[in-house]
Amino acid sequence: MRQESADDFIQMAKDFAKAERELGVQKWVSISIERVDKNRNREQIFSYDLPREVYERWEWVVNWRRAKLVCKYPKDHVNCYFSFYDKRLGNNPKFISDLKTLASAKAQVTKVQRKIDEYIVYNKANNLFFDEDTDEDLLKAREKLAIKMANVQAAEDRLKQKIKQVKEKTV
Repeated sequence: MRQESADDFIQMAKDFAKAERELGVQKWVSISIERVDKNRNREQIFSYDLPREVYERWEWVVNWRRAKLVCKYPKDHVNCYFSFYDKRLGNNPKFISDLKTLASAKAQVTKVQRKIDEYIVYNKANNLFFDEDTDEDLLKAREKLAIKMANVQAAEDRLKQKIKQVKEKTV
């Protein structure tokens, strides 16, 4: 039973990644290293703005830089702050939450569609009396799929509207 839930989680992560690829998400990370002295004054010492894949591959560089700065400022607190964002939309939390909602909704549609396809294939092979047009479980699943597709469209419209509002304000 535990293995099934692990497989479900992996499949959900794959669906989410597929949805992000379809949306053209450009994953970036903004890293700032700051020091806080005894008087609680903050000073930004160093910053990076990198694609997320580069950060994940070269994470040791950030750790090395932080360690070097800890040695340089032994009496101060040296902290790293990470901000993950989509390069196209910038580092705006409103966009990030809407983009995650949209990607999650697309992943749910993919999951339900896959389950429907598996159900149809299984029943066609093992149930002589199976009819796609009258099967109650299949009809309920298709209704849920329609609702989830409407959620995807609503999330897309909401994100497009916010982007349009921001562009109008900047012009």
